[in-house]
Amino acid sequence: MITWREERQLDIPIEEAWHLFDHTRLQRLIPNVVQHEVIERKPGVVGSTYRQTYMQGNRLETYIVTDLAYTNEPDFKQNTIGFTLAKIFKIEMTFTLKPIDHDRCLLIYTGKNEGANFVGKSLLSLGGERENEKIVHGLLQRVEEEAAKQKKNNA
Repeated sequence: MITWREERQLDIPIEEAWHLFDHTRLQRLIPNVVQHEVIERKPGVVGSTYRQTYMQGNRLETYIVTDLAYTNEPDFKQNTIGFTLAKIFKIEMTFTLKPIDHDRCLLIYTGKNEGANFVGKSLLSLGGERENEKIVHGLLQRVEEEAAKQKKNNA
């Protein structure tokens, strides 16, 4: 199993940062997601499901994403999602936002990637950590870029 915890300061208010993670903006943060559709939206969000299609090289992978936890308070925002990719990897990610002050917030991105079977466990043990780190840092870089665009648009 691979785990991660990364923090980034975003120079936009917490509410604006939260909207960066809206379903309508998802492809800006994860460009390899070529389709994202709501299957079922539950009251309170937890348990909601979405069908995502992801371009992996020249292969399309479709999987179901579930909201596992969700908090949307003025001074604390958090969403945990989980899915199984290609029947090989069980992935869980949490995005947490906390205000630093009126104009800035802290993004905490945590997660885990574990093999769902022998193949998945083997792939993770054979260099999966480097690939996972690349994916995590790529996502964080796109979040920072989107936050900078948002700040510029508000200026």
